[in-house]
Amino acid sequence: MYATFFFFFRILTSLSKQVSYVSNAYTYMRGAITSIQLVAKLPFGSYMVRIGSLLRQLLDKFESFAMILRRPIEFFYCWLSLIAIFLSGCSSIEKNHRSLNRFYSARSVLKSWRRKAQEQSARFFDRLPKNPEVFYTPPEVIRSRGYPVEVHHITTDDGYILEIHRIPAQSSGGPKKAVFLQHGVLESSGTWLVNPSKRSLPFLLADKSYDVWIGNFRGNRYSRRHVTLNPDETEFWKFSWDEIGNYDLPAVINYILKTTGQSKLSYIGHSLGCGTFFIAMVKHPELNSKIDVMVALAPLSSFAHFTNAIYRMLAPLDRIIQTYLQMVGTWGWLDSQGFGDRFFNSLCGKTYTLANRCADILRVFSGPNPSNNFDPPVVPLMIVNVFQGTSVPVIAQFAQNFHAGVTFQAYDYGPRENIMRYGSTRPMEYNLDQITAPIYVFSGGNDTIVTPMDVDWLLTQLKNMKGSARIPEYNHLDFIWGTDVKEKLYDQVMALLPPP
Repeated sequence: MYATFFFFFRILTSLSKQVSYVSNAYTYMRGAITSIQLVAKLPFGSYMVRIGSLLRQLLDKFESFAMILRRPIEFFYCWLSLIAIFLSGCSSIEKNHRSLNRFYSARSVLKSWRRKAQEQSARFFDRLPKNPEVFYTPPEVIRSRGYPVEVHHITTDDGYILEIHRIPAQSSGGPKKAVFLQHGVLESSGTWLVNPSKRSLPFLLADKSYDVWIGNFRGNRYSRRHVTLNPDETEFWKFSWDEIGNYDLPAVINYILKTTGQSKLSYIGHSLGCGTFFIAMVKHPELNSKIDVMVALAPLSSFAHFTNAIYRMLAPLDRIIQTYLQMVGTWGWLDSQGFGDRFFNSLCGKTYTLANRCADILRVFSGPNPSNNFDPPVVPLMIVNVFQGTSVPVIAQFAQNFHAGVTFQAYDYGPRENIMRYGSTRPMEYNLDQITAPIYVFSGGNDTIVTPMDVDWLLTQLKNMKGSARIPEYNHLDFIWGTDVKEKLYDQVMALLPPP
């Protein structure tokens, strides 16, 4: 039945151009009603009164047309009302005194029709376009966007097998400059591919003929392999930021340089992708000379001033939570693969309203943005890329650095094991002033995870910082998923890179 309504709706709205005639009819009908009232005293006056009442109803509808022509659903409702009132009025004239009850009965039916038509319209126009990329792997996304893709596997010195994805340069003329992108915590290479190609950094770089490489941390769903260990074993998940910086990034950087035959590459990191870069440069000083430029987006270092209320509430419970998870045998977690992806897609991928609510949840964790800088059609893809898996120690190290204050320290194993590993009861602190690679820093004024105060401390520690910029309205996730990220950030980032 609703489909029929919308069919008539398309026909009837085409008559909206006749609004001038409606206005003229309105003037003449006023005079007609007055004339009818004058003859009400005649023997057949009761019928004339009824006709006058009917015409008043018609007049009210005509009068409302000029007010609502810009609202198609309401316009449609008025046409239906005119027809129903006319039919109701004619029927009631034939049945005399039962006409009033008939009229109000028709009116209630019309109200029900109107409400249902509005609800159907809301559901129809609020429906979110389906995004098949929700269930794609990063290589499949790249391929579906019309770009070539390669999948490479790298084995670290401690046996983890990392999967990295490459968009090779599409132009001829010899090897092109390599750019490596590293995601943040709980994410994957797919994080960089969420936005449409016109504002997705890997595709923007590929369009400029850069040789683009996108990394995956150990433990996420694309780097969950080991030469001897199984992900079902506890031992597989005993790694923190330190192992990622000490093993993963050196292996990836050296592999890319060896594969491309180049001596240097450019590094772009987001959040923990910056923190692990700092660890790699401190632990492996020789890597500094292999970096053309490092661009740090919302860079993680000190975690002393993070302002997110949920994290602050959970931080004091980190030991309890970590001990409990280890007792029940949970060392790796927060991967939504399979049922989780389908659940999040059903939760956030049906309507614009639901997508906006899910975006609001992301802003609760990452910080506000007055312009609501997330695009609803890509929110489902954002959600499934938030939970790609990591280890419990990686998450626990956030809380540890919060408790440690203004510093950037290694994983805290407790006093006894710290002595064995670091020669002290306290964890080792990373001296960021030892980093010699040239670094540019971009931060957000509304970031509640990597706060402006913590970034300000980082800027005092970096001795070869070439420049910094703060985008006042940006939160933590705007750097990768913002709708205006190309104009406000990526154009500047690409201008800092060596020519391809």
